[in-house]
Amino acid sequence: MRGTLSVSSLSLPNLCTTKRQVFRMSATQTRNAGISFESLAIKPPLHPTYDLKGIIKLALSEDSGDRGDVTCMATIPFEMEVEAHFLAKEDGIVAGIALAEMVFQEVDPSLKVEWSRKDGDRIHKGLQFGKVYGRAHSILIAERVALNFMQRMSGIATLTKAMADAAHPACVLETRKTAPGLRLVDKWAV
Repeated sequence: MRGTLSVSSLSLPNLCTTKRQVFRMSATQTRNAGISFESLAIKPPLHPTYDLKGIIKLALSEDSGDRGDVTCMATIPFEMEVEAHFLAKEDGIVAGIALAEMVFQEVDPSLKVEWSRKDGDRIHKGLQFGKVYGRAHSILIAERVALNFMQRMSGIATLTKAMADAAHPACVLETRKTAPGLRLVDKWAV
């Protein structure tokens, strides 16, 4: 099986219902009542832009460059440990928690991240829904990238929820028209 992401099972919502269906993925094409598996589930493409670690590394590189955060290095003791909190700036649907955690782990595997909410939960302005502990330098390097992903994904999730509620009982589905390099991230938010 080719690709950068291996999934042994995938739990998908039955379109426009609350039931869940589980499909087993294999190297061969799967059929379900004459409908191809590909039409029922979004398989991770084999294109390199769908490598989440690659997207994270690129975002971190764009944000701090090859020198790192020079302000942080000049003003904060290297070994200083802190606790930072995730606060909701607006009411909405939170998304991107797992991706944010991947960003923190990419920067510093010793960082500890805790969440009181999960992707898809409704959050309200001012709610503290997560925290991260560890070296201040590591948190400051990761936080802007993690927050950028979460803000984008939460915005998509919030608008999708509003459209789905307005269209009910019709079904709202994602499109392939997404930002270059972020297709998987944008579809994940839906």
